[in-house]
Amino acid sequence: MSWFLGAGLGFLRGGPLGALIGGAAQHFLTKNFQKEIRRNLSAVKDEGGFVVCLVSALTHICMGRDDITLCQTRVIHKFFARNLNYDGHGFKYIQEIINESKRINPDLAYLAENYKKSTDGNYVLLLLALAYQVALVEGALDLDVQSRINSLAEELAVDPEEHNRIRAKYCLEALRTPYTVLEVLPTATNAEIKKSYRLKASEFHPDRVAHLGQERVEEAHLRFLEVQTAYRELEKIRGL
Repeated sequence: MSWFLGAGLGFLRGGPLGALIGGAAQHFLTKNFQKEIRRNLSAVKDEGGFVVCLVSALTHICMGRDDITLCQTRVIHKFFARNLNYDGHGFKYIQEIINESKRINPDLAYLAENYKKSTDGNYVLLLLALAYQVALVEGALDLDVQSRINSLAEELAVDPEEHNRIRAKYCLEALRTPYTVLEVLPTATNAEIKKSYRLKASEFHPDRVAHLGQERVEEAHLRFLEVQTAYRELEKIRGL
């Protein structure tokens, strides 16, 4: 195991970030690489933390299908090659991070927290977009992989509208959130949310379609419950 992973082991297990940086960063990140990061991703404050958190988080997403594939690994390599002029020698260390992340399975919340620290809160949409790229290279998303991506978005505090814009780039349907169910923006006022809730609850009340048959009543009932659940969730979040 390289010095990079030896020093970074505690970090991947949830230990202090200081266990990774220092000599490890000097070993792994050449001056040219640091220069490329500062030129192309100028908001990165901690190069070592950025690399480890990004690669480990992407590995976590891929493990939703039990293992990370060669195609998914190539997507990660391509990011470093195209955006940071990374070369083949450095990919060896990227692979070591991947292997160690698979073995340790670091906590996603901790990775997201330290990713944000390493970038000073920037580039969260970059990581989320990369997560979709590595996941979709192997075909349609299954429930476990989508759940992992949703968890990553939540830990990164990505706005649901921003999340859906990323999904739209990959021709994916918008995620159902309390806001989308009620057809309001996250920036809507409490009064606007209450008004939309009343309209939706009335629109989908089963009694309104009772004359159209049992199938329509059941469909309306499901939508009505979805509206009720969305509003209750926003009640908790926003104190309505």
